Amino acid sequence: MNFKTLILCFLAAGIFWLLNALNKPGYTTKINYPIEVIYDDSRYMPVTPLPKTIKVSLSSTGWNLLKDNFSFNASPLLYEVENPDSEKQLSTTVLIEKLSAKLKDSKINYIVADTFALNFERKYIRKITLKVDSLGVDLEKNFVIASLINVTPSELIIEGPASALKEYQDTFYLKIPAKNLAVNFDDQIAIPFPKNPLVKISAERVSVSFEVAELLK
Repeated sequence: MNFKTLILCFLAAGIFWLLNALNKPGYTTKINYPIEVIYDDSRYMPVTPLPKTIKVSLSSTGWNLLKDNFSFNASPLLYEVENPDSEKQLSTTVLIEKLSAKLKDSKINYIVADTFALNFERKYIRKITLKVDSLGVDLEKNFVIASLINVTPSELIIEGPASALKEYQDTFYLKIPAKNLAVNFDDQIAIPFPKNPLVKISAERVSVSFEVAELLK
């Protein structure tokens, strides 16, 4: 028997042993399984990130555990939060029940309590009036604002949780960026609104126009 044939025999024997070993029960591993939290997003919103995966301890044959570990396209476990006002964490009992139905060939030993916290708040809508800080307009010497200041839109609609919306005043004053203004102003300006990832704002820019005139000497 030459060396190449010997290597092939050892390789075949190794593969046979591996296949036979993977068919035996008694293996245990931990996997990260995708999860999607379902809730009434028309009335509530999470103020802390929702879990995307849960870590699970499984026992089964080697083949089943390999299959569970490498199921990259596995559909996520759907977890419904029926009462966001009162439910403050994921239920491990519900998770095990749902996972057992999905991973029928494996035994769920336990779920690693990594971060199961839920933190929902009711979603609210507020209107904020937009005005120009007229006293802060930088005008050329002897020039004044000679008309009403038009702001379009004149209101912002903001949407978010109550804890975030209470930080905003009912009126927001805009600054005119022009310096030494001696002509009529008609331009779009950015709204330097305080940024909050939980707050949705209806507009980021507004149109502002007003007339400027020189005082007669």
